[in-house]
Amino acid sequence: MKSVHVPLAAQGLEADDLEIVRKIFESGFHTMGKHVKRFEEEFAKKWGSKYAVMVNSGSSANLIALEAIIRPSDRSDQVFSVGSYIAVPAVLWPTTLWPIVQLGFKPLLIDCEPMSLRMDLNQLKQARADYGKKLIGAILIHPLGSSLDLGEITKLQAESDFFIIEDTCESLGSGNNGKYAGTVGDFGTFSFYFSHHITTVEGGMVTTNDENKYNDLCSMRAHGWIRNRTDRDQIAATYPEISEDFLFYTSGFNFRPMEFQGALGLSQLSKIDGFLKTRLQTARKITNSIDTNWIQIFDSNFFNESQDHILRNSAMAFPFLLNEALDRDKFRAYLNKQGVDTRPVIAGNFINQPAAKNKNISAYGTLENAQRVHKNAFMIGNHHNYTFEQIDQISSAIKFSLQQIL
Repeated sequence: MKSVHVPLAAQGLEADDLEIVRKIFESGFHTMGKHVKRFEEEFAKKWGSKYAVMVNSGSSANLIALEAIIRPSDRSDQVFSVGSYIAVPAVLWPTTLWPIVQLGFKPLLIDCEPMSLRMDLNQLKQARADYGKKLIGAILIHPLGSSLDLGEITKLQAESDFFIIEDTCESLGSGNNGKYAGTVGDFGTFSFYFSHHITTVEGGMVTTNDENKYNDLCSMRAHGWIRNRTDRDQIAATYPEISEDFLFYTSGFNFRPMEFQGALGLSQLSKIDGFLKTRLQTARKITNSIDTNWIQIFDSNFFNESQDHILRNSAMAFPFLLNEALDRDKFRAYLNKQGVDTRPVIAGNFINQPAAKNKNISAYGTLENAQRVHKNAFMIGNHHNYTFEQIDQISSAIKFSLQQIL
């Protein structure tokens, strides 16, 4: 069978994007500026959030969101005790988990649903009952284009003693219940890594509907400065003895993005509807070509569903679950020989990773569904810049590989 190479991701930047980058560098203004600000405003408007703050990566987005929750500048807000538990999905990418450890808390891994990559929210509720006040919040992941039930998240978020961060790095554009993923919790986080729905090469965003939290993000992104805060003048008036250009009000990092990243974000955001349409067309074609007696694509039924014109699944990638009678590694090997690159689903069940031997990381229950993902699942890419030949190659390679191992 003649094959073409299908990488996990394609080149996400087009000629006009590269021209934008050239102009930014020629302008002589390279660090965070007016293009970043415009991108933040357009991003918030597009997805229905009040505020958005761009940072240098999706990983930084998770870290700064958690920092803003545990060390708010408004000391009347609840400050959580170090050593408390924060729930995360067992099937995750480690940058969702490590901020919890790095800031002195304990990740509690929660299983996914039986036939889905989404965290089992019923188990999360049970963990809350079991752990009580020791479980102070959750960083939820909307996995690989599929959004969790935002109505249920809203109910959890409404409880004042439990915070919610929505890690939406893999699911830009998806949602339900009339909302987009990443807009109903205390914070939503997003990634613009080169393989994602839009790209600024590296880059991330944090959304929130709370002005105080927005202001803290602005400070924490840049060393703790009051620059860019909406309450800058009020704070400066409180500390007249300190130069307002160098007034530090919160803890902070240097997570500022570059100006060319903001410009790229604006360009890519203007194309996002077309990107999503293309990803869904490919997803439907691949799904229709699969023998579902042996292979399942997680949440593929959502490829054909929307609520209030919001996609239930924004088709980030193809996460496959094989029938347990099949040899997953052998199937992957055949796909790789046919030119289709494969990889584990996210990082698998993270409790199996050597890094999870950290004494602060624990599992809630047996994680049996996450373990099924770890043993029997894998994923391939679904990029909006795949060629027709690459898309056909995916379908052909799946059929061929299945024939070889049955």
